[in-house]
Amino acid sequence: MQFRFGVDIQSIQRSGSRITGVQTAAGLLTADRYVLALGSYSTQMLAPLGIRIPVYPVKGFSITVPITDAAQAPESTVMDETHKIAITRLGDRIRVGGTAQLSGFDLSLDDERRRTLEFVVSDLFPKGGDVRRAEFWTGLRPMTPDGTPILGATPIDNLFLSTGHGTLGWTMAAGTGRVMADLISGRQPEISMEGLSVARYN
Repeated sequence: MQFRFGVDIQSIQRSGSRITGVQTAAGLLTADRYVLALGSYSTQMLAPLGIRIPVYPVKGFSITVPITDAAQAPESTVMDETHKIAITRLGDRIRVGGTAQLSGFDLSLDDERRRTLEFVVSDLFPKGGDVRRAEFWTGLRPMTPDGTPILGATPIDNLFLSTGHGTLGWTMAAGTGRVMADLISGRQPEISMEGLSVARYN
């Protein structure tokens, strides 16, 4: 297996009912089978192939706070139900994230959202971390209308989908990887695939 980081995908090449390659900034990559797992950007890459999926980007905001007092920092995940903000410990950092904004593919940062995240973590763990040194960032959650990911085969013989995991991408990653490995290898997955494929939207 080879990972190629920082390589832009330009297009997916198709001939008849098969994918013949992926054109990237580093050249054409070819394989026997292909898995499209591009989160919120899956829709844009599939459209030229005639495959439409209802995945929409839902923007979330996060701060990553360096821990200053480990004894005063969270030990496990805490949810602030009032503000819908999750706080969890990641080694020597505190991850604070939440909110859901419908604004397409806009990745601009919003200071008001940051203040809410800082308020929540400072209110619950005032001595745990230094919010003045927090890294503020945003990401797009690939949401489906029914909240279930889209996994499995497509009308194109050697193209498979793994997208639409919403807020549970990391949570479902290992299980999704196992299912996809089974499908690509021609094995029967250990879980039922009913209601998971793109066919449910036809």
